[in-house]
Amino acid sequence: MSKRLTREERIEIVLISGERSNRVIAADFNARHPTRPPISHATVSKLLAKFRETGSVLDLPKCGRMKTVTNEETSVAVLASFSKSPQRSTRRMSLESGISRTSLRRILATHKWHPYKLQLLQHLNEDDPDRRTEFAEWAKQKLEQDPQFTQKILFSDEANFYVNGEVNKQSHRYWSDTNPHWIDPSKTVGTKKVMVWCGIWGTKIVGPFFINGNLKATGYLKLLHDDVFPSLCTEAGTFPEFFQQDGAPPHYGCQVRAFLDEQFPEKWIGRRGPVEWPPRSPDLTPLDFYLWGHLKAIVYGVKIRDVQHLKLRILEACAGISPAVLLSVCEEWEKRVALTIQHNGQHIEHIL
Repeated sequence: MSKRLTREERIEIVLISGERSNRVIAADFNARHPTRPPISHATVSKLLAKFRETGSVLDLPKCGRMKTVTNEETSVAVLASFSKSPQRSTRRMSLESGISRTSLRRILATHKWHPYKLQLLQHLNEDDPDRRTEFAEWAKQKLEQDPQFTQKILFSDEANFYVNGEVNKQSHRYWSDTNPHWIDPSKTVGTKKVMVWCGIWGTKIVGPFFINGNLKATGYLKLLHDDVFPSLCTEAGTFPEFFQQDGAPPHYGCQVRAFLDEQFPEKWIGRRGPVEWPPRSPDLTPLDFYLWGHLKAIVYGVKIRDVQHLKLRILEACAGISPAVLLSVCEEWEKRVALTIQHNGQHIEHIL
């Protein structure tokens, strides 16, 4: 019965080979190891050929499932590699090291290393937590009065989509034993892009609407007046009860605020609005914590050819979002409101 040669035995065969024939080498080796099953001259031939070709006596990695290794030496090497390149994926590390992804994950989990998702966390100013708490308590009170309140808000925002692809924030991971709390997005200076306005109103996506050039207050007002609000008319005659926007400069124009006062008297949320929107709070807007990341993941699932192709992909991605998913997004927003109160207005992305 044949038995696999150990690493030491393979080295021994190479050392005793000299200029002798494979048959003589096999006989010499078998005489040195009378208690193990004998090897043939063919085994010697294959081993020496491998050594001459690769400079090693070890077997090449086999196709199929890789061996799992989690010994101490391997663990140290894996952690050192991720420490040097923390944004390396486990797939790439597996291909480079020959260690299975299962073993890599086991090593990382054993040493309490986690794949932190990179999120845009804006630094909070001194009074920001109080303003975030105040807004969350207002929202909580509204929800207590009307459990369907979230579905009566039209949440809105803008985002840039680049032809050459944005950072896919849903799959970008940073391996570390501590949360780094930072993001280093891909640089897209000078590339063609599309600015998109979108809204979430209950179980409905409003838009998308595409914006040409840089957005200013006059262009934003025209967008709301000519495109967004006319699109909200339904056969049932329903209309959002509240309108939400963040504190971006185009949203703060005097004409914009006057227009919103007419359309949503005492019922719009924003910078210097009837309901003050807390600045630096992307973790409280459904478009930031869900929609943009979801759309970018879908849109860039294929190589974008040009701006028109990019717009088509965005339209298709928006159309593919089901009402059930948007209902879950509303529930997530309510959860975030409660967590904001529990954590005294601090950012909550790192605990979700």
